[in-house]
Order: sequence, then structure tokens, then C-alpha cells
Amino acid sequence: MAKRTPPWLKLPLAHWWQPGLFASLPAVALWTIARLPADLLAALGGSTLSALLNHAGDTLFVAGWLLSGLRLWTSRRRPAAEDGRRREAPPAAPSRHRAG
Repeated sequence: MAKRTPPWLKLPLAHWWQPGLFASLPAVALWTIARLPADLLAALGGSTLSALLNHAGDTLFVAGWLLSGLRLWTSRRRPAAEDGRRREAPPAAPSRHRAG
């Protein structure tokens, strides 16, 4: 029979940083494209394309790291109960299988 780990004992989310990192990579690409020569960008999408790409990169970067922070916050450990004891998980449902 396998042991159940109480929810308060679980470790924080191991890869909380992934949304921030994976959003930063395309953000850096957008910032790099926004720095291309003005003539090239004007031919591709008009005179405001550079500002639009900069804004999209900023938004993507901030949204990714906010999501990372949210994942880290929601996976944090909860404090102990006021009387100093750990909060216990509700008892597990009895197994329907019989040993034998």
C-alpha cells in the first residue's frame, strides 16, 4: 500500500520559472526585430511597426513573469494552524479492494 503525502508537505512547484523564461524568448526576438532598420520595417508593416513590436515584446515579457510569480505564489507552503500544529489533510476514502 502506498503512502499518501499530506498536501501541506508537498514541495513548491519545481518549474515555476518556465512561463517567464518561455515568454522572454519570443519577447527578445520581438525587441530585436523592432531594432531593424526603419526602411525595412516601413516596407513590412508601416511606420508604427517598430513601436508595436516593442509594445508586444514588453507585454509578453511582463505577462510571462507575472504568470511565473503566480505559479510560485500558489504553490507556497501554508502556515501552521494557530495552535502550532500542522493542518492535517482529510482522511482518505477507504479502499474498495480487500487484501487476501
